[in-house]
Amino acid sequence: MCADVADERGNGPQATCAPCAPGTPGVTAEYGSFAGVAELIDIVAKKLRRLQRQTIEADNLTPTQYAVLNMLWERDGRPLGELASACCCAPSTITGIVDTMEKHRLVSRAPNLDDRRSLLVWLTEKGQALKHATPDSEAMFEGCCPGIAPDEVRQLGELLARLNTALDG
Repeated sequence: MCADVADERGNGPQATCAPCAPGTPGVTAEYGSFAGVAELIDIVAKKLRRLQRQTIEADNLTPTQYAVLNMLWERDGRPLGELASACCCAPSTITGIVDTMEKHRLVSRAPNLDDRRSLLVWLTEKGQALKHATPDSEAMFEGCCPGIAPDEVRQLGELLARLNTALDG
């Protein structure tokens, strides 16, 4: 599997191996094995992240910043720890992401009156306005996968959720 990492000059993801290149068959292992499924999930995730980056780059957002905004659009005033957990990253990582978002005046922080040890992240007017300026998550992927019926997407989601739960073990 190739790494989806920035090159030595920091020029963004360099997914150049054959399985990640557009239009290539992809996975080298069998679909019926866990190794093959893991490889395929990784390849598909990279392609979906690339599509997402292309869609939100005009707004100068990273995928994680977009994810934070989506969570706040759903329910504003979330604790930093909750955002870190939802983004599968360390609290120090989400702090850096929120720092950048604060510099761009997308969010602000305030003390959590229910838990003095934590801070809540709130949308600013500019952050709220982006909701109408950026496509929602469903619209972002709409039309990307012709031939896959909504019922099949639901089935895939259920199977991946079961796999995720099983891996939590």
